[in-house]
Amino acid sequence: MPGFNNHAGFNISNSKLQVVEVNYLNDQFRLVNVDEVSFEEPIIFDSISENKFSALLQGAFNKLQNKKPLNSKIVSFTLPSELFYTAQIPYDTTLLYQDLIEEFKWELSILYPYVPSNNLVLQYSDINKTPFSEDNQALVFALERKYLKILDSLCLNNNLKLRFVDNAHIAAERSLSINDAINYKGLTLSIYLTKKNLSIIFAYNGKLISLKLIPLNDESEIAEHLIRETSGSSLLKIERTQIEKAFISGEEIPNNLISTLQKVLGLHFIQFNPFDKIRPQTELYESKLYLEKYNSFSSAAGIAFRVP
Repeated sequence: MPGFNNHAGFNISNSKLQVVEVNYLNDQFRLVNVDEVSFEEPIIFDSISENKFSALLQGAFNKLQNKKPLNSKIVSFTLPSELFYTAQIPYDTTLLYQDLIEEFKWELSILYPYVPSNNLVLQYSDINKTPFSEDNQALVFALERKYLKILDSLCLNNNLKLRFVDNAHIAAERSLSINDAINYKGLTLSIYLTKKNLSIIFAYNGKLISLKLIPLNDESEIAEHLIRETSGSSLLKIERTQIEKAFISGEEIPNNLISTLQKVLGLHFIQFNPFDKIRPQTELYESKLYLEKYNSFSSAAGIAFRVP
């Protein structure tokens, strides 16, 4: 395919580094690698130094390379949702781009006064009016600049080119776009689980309209949070009966969680396979990660499938 470069997507959690690599071979996209390695010790993002984080990341990358070297020189990364400062902000559509960015920075400084705005890299996504929200809004994401510095240094040290950095749940949501399960219209709910957080996305006709991150003490709280978030609010006028499809992904999905949520919410959560639409190389049919843990690679797959 003219203009397409082989691309590898990496997902970074607090415990492991995952990779999904896509190459263009014999006039078709092929899935050539699905793998993961654990860090030498868990990453505590609130307190870890940049040097320590870089060392753990490089060590895990080396292990993956020793198992199967990358064919790709272009790579992208997803980071845990809790590292992103997010806000859903109504805005004046007549503002110029730079004025809009300054407005968003000011809003974030009110919501997160302990984070200097000059240390943040900001992106936003437009949310047009829908049946569930009346105003034009922007979903604003900000990430501390140090994380981009760490990832850029990793790429430079390994002769790689950094293309994208994204929120893990946003990337997982994107992987739905090439999955059979997304071929429909209407309101969808997507949740992404880690050991410490529940991330909730609502989308309408495939376009994101809301994202919310909720800290968890334990998995028993998940159903209660979802009951509340699907019972209507001042921001989103959503009722559970309006949800057409529900999806679940994440690091570890407890065995009985899906049946519990179906019983409590009346929604069947689909633990989707992000690799449904892409042909794997033959050796992946012997990989338990590809065959059995595919859903946990939704973020790495979503960023690997992303094109400019």
